[in-house]
Amino acid sequence: MRNEEKVLHIVIAGREHDVLSRFGAELCRTGRVRITQVDSAAAVLNCIKADCVDLVVVGQSLRDSTPIDFVTRLVQHNAMINCAMVSAMDENDFHEATEGLGVLMQLPPNPSADDASALLEKIKLLASLLCGHNCKGLQQ
Repeated sequence: MRNEEKVLHIVIAGREHDVLSRFGAELCRTGRVRITQVDSAAAVLNCIKADCVDLVVVGQSLRDSTPIDFVTRLVQHNAMINCAMVSAMDENDFHEATEGLGVLMQLPPNPSADDASALLEKIKLLASLLCGHNCKGLQQ
């Protein structure tokens, strides 16, 4: 039933407001999503303290931290948080730089509707693994 589907709370953090706003709109168009957009690591941590956050998308530039330093702090704060990062790094360099941080997905500098769909599919797959195939929370 559509009413029983969980609305995902996604925090998008970064100073590249236009690009991240468009990506947030694609996430909303693709699935049942509520977006909170911020520009700093501190604001993300405040969101996580105040509300249940299902996913953090980290842009290439934050007001108060580098993205990789922030993700390192984020997983120390909550090791179970789902996280994706926007990065222009080569795939191998990105993997090397983020190894052990549990980054779910690398997004290109201008993430598309296809990237939004792929990210939501990964979140749904994780949810089904965590709560079994009968989990209604993210089924469509």
